[in-house]
Amino acid sequence: MIPRYFRFYYLIVFGMFLNTVFLFSQEEIVTDKDFNFSWQKANGDQYEIPVKNNLNIKIEKQKISRVLMQILLKSIIKSRDFQAFNPVQITLIPDKKNNIVILDFTKLDNSGEKQKLTYYFAFDTYGNVFDQLDL
Repeated sequence: MIPRYFRFYYLIVFGMFLNTVFLFSQEEIVTDKDFNFSWQKANGDQYEIPVKNNLNIKIEKQKISRVLMQILLKSIIKSRDFQAFNPVQITLIPDKKNNIVILDFTKLDNSGEKQKLTYYFAFDTYGNVFDQLDL
């Protein structure tokens, strides 16, 4: 009778061990201080945008990628220049309540010359992007 309980006990302990192993194997990949964000426009243009991460907190790389994608899409729509929109650099900085993304990009103005612009967006640690900031 006692060996049956030991087998049941060992089975329960082994199951708990497997659960903890799977929990620790799902390690989050956090964002590096400096990295390149790969982005492709609908017309096929591909970009490797340098990103400077000055955030004090660690955020998953997948959430930052989602934030950057949303910001690039909002910026390209707001700029109204789908062909000549060219992102140059992205900077992530902390703020009191939310974090801020600074997007530097160029586009063609009415005379056909490149114009350098900067947009500011706020986002939170969950990956939600808020409206554009006027700074």
